[in-house]
Amino acid sequence: MPDLSWLFNRDILGFLLGGLAYTLALAAIAIAISFVLGLLLALARLSRFPLLHYPALLYIEIVRSLPLLLIIFFTYFALPSLIGVRLEPFTAGVIALSGFTAALVAEIIRAGILSVNRGLVEAAQAQGFTPVQSLRLVILPIALRRMTPALVGQFITLLKDTSLTAVIGILELLRRIIFAQPPFDPGLRADRAHLLRGQLQLSIVSRRLEERQA
Repeated sequence: MPDLSWLFNRDILGFLLGGLAYTLALAAIAIAISFVLGLLLALARLSRFPLLHYPALLYIEIVRSLPLLLIIFFTYFALPSLIGVRLEPFTAGVIALSGFTAALVAEIIRAGILSVNRGLVEAAQAQGFTPVQSLRLVILPIALRRMTPALVGQFITLLKDTSLTAVIGILELLRRIIFAQPPFDPGLRADRAHLLRGQLQLSIVSRRLEERQA
């Protein structure tokens, strides 16, 4: 059985809690930004205006085809040279995670909007609703309920993907566990098991939400 006594050291525990705070902050900010950006991208792709539709389509298809690790490297090392502004690791991590996840969220939202019965939209228009009112009061509430399980699953994936930001120097939770453990201590397997258990519980919640929508 692995020796986990080192975890109860006050300094190490504080170090790990700091990593947990970093992970949660990184995930929470990226989730909020990616949802808003994903919604805008989805609406732009559904637009009939070419100046909105094609740039959104191009962004979504290109970003979805790239590995997240490449986007993280590009954001931290190449983007500052292009915009002339130095990015801190945390800021670069948020931008990379948000930009990548937004493309995936956009497709989830687009599919949710398209799943709404056309008859409901026509009924709203017959009642005198403008297109914006139909979208806000009829289409989005129904679509949001249908796409909630997929969004939860995607945000769980984002939470796990925060560990990739360690490559640009962000000391998130898993990276701090690796630093904090004694050399050659097998306790890391147990720590990973605890992280996996938490992620599994979130996945179960997502699955139950999906079953309720079925």
